[in-house]
Amino acid sequence: MTVQAPAPRSGLTERQVKRAFRGLLTVRLLGALADGVMLPFVILWAHRVGGLSGAAAGALFLVQAVGEFTGGLAGGALADRIGHRRMLLLSTAGMALGYGSLFLVHHAAFALGLFLVAGLFESAFHPTIAALVGDLHADEDLHHAYGLTRVAASIGGVIGPILGAAAVALSLSSVFAAAGVLLVVAVVAVLTAVPADRTIGQERAEADTGESAGEGAGEEAKAVPGAFTQILRDRRLALLVLGGSLLSITFTWWAADGLVLLNRIQSLDTTAYAALFAVDALAIVLFQLRVSRWARRRDTGRLLFLGAALQGIGLAGFAAAGLGYPVLVVAVLITSFGMMIYGPTTSAFISRHAPPGRSATYQAALSTSQDIGTAIGPTSGLAIGRIGPPALVWLSALPLGLLAGLATARATRRPAREGSRPRI
Repeated sequence: MTVQAPAPRSGLTERQVKRAFRGLLTVRLLGALADGVMLPFVILWAHRVGGLSGAAAGALFLVQAVGEFTGGLAGGALADRIGHRRMLLLSTAGMALGYGSLFLVHHAAFALGLFLVAGLFESAFHPTIAALVGDLHADEDLHHAYGLTRVAASIGGVIGPILGAAAVALSLSSVFAAAGVLLVVAVVAVLTAVPADRTIGQERAEADTGESAGEGAGEEAKAVPGAFTQILRDRRLALLVLGGSLLSITFTWWAADGLVLLNRIQSLDTTAYAALFAVDALAIVLFQLRVSRWARRRDTGRLLFLGAALQGIGLAGFAAAGLGYPVLVVAVLITSFGMMIYGPTTSAFISRHAPPGRSATYQAALSTSQDIGTAIGPTSGLAIGRIGPPALVWLSALPLGLLAGLATARATRRPAREGSRPRI
């Protein structure tokens, strides 16, 4: 994976910016590895060790989602107030403590509590990394930078479950110990590679302390509204959250309900189903940077519509699962290319659009679309599958994808907010 040297920002040399960005990529990779180590084995651990049986084991993911959604509404504003690097340190350390402590837990109440706490910290982890990437890069380099971040996460998604399987050979609880160790290493990476908030750039320093722009800027930074307030105030942001939520909901139909729904069309074992996710992750690793280079100079609104539409088309292709497994592979690849276009384009647009000192708040607001999808998607997919044929679920993804594309494309056409970065 080659890291393009980004244009230096105020207060940092090009070498320092490149080193800091590599540190952020390392942190994102380690976070994805930690997720990949744990997630495939959480339900099994809950049944055998955590004291949760039957459907109650799914409550672990529910409380984690509650923590992420609740924390995400305030975590971005807190990051903009105390500093992005400080929040990344705090959130990474909190995740390491929360998930790592599960190695010692054998009681349902403690397991639920730790998953809730870890979810609260994780809610700030991803938007803060996204904000730091925006802090380090000039506008014209944002798309490529977010593409690289996505590649790092996908590599972690491929390797993480393999490490988890090795940890399970020792004990089921060892997956949490492994995740904790990976996140501790991520904390060290932040400490050693990411510079202090005041040196990253003028915008960050002003938002953090007010020393560069006077006492008024400092007071404004202390009063940064939370993500929910920003969604209500900013129609552009609201449209992006709406579109992202629709895409997240339809994606969870595959990620959470896919095995059940696809088996109603054609018999599909767990190995073949898991291989589809490996195809998705490997496609991102192989093609994301090429897609980012192609997209970086193109119109943002058209890119968002194209990415959303491709995801809708790809998921609709699952309706043809009865034609054979290769059809599913093609559908996954189309979906993956849609996400390659949509994800980095959205993050880059948010970085440019966010007013000075509020980039983490805006990234956190955008991340709530993932939480909405996690909360609504699995239940809605199964519900649609009960009232009609399973193909209806997949075919419904196409109009919802087109609607998401129209909403997000419209967001880029609205007049820019006062104080936001100019659109490139």
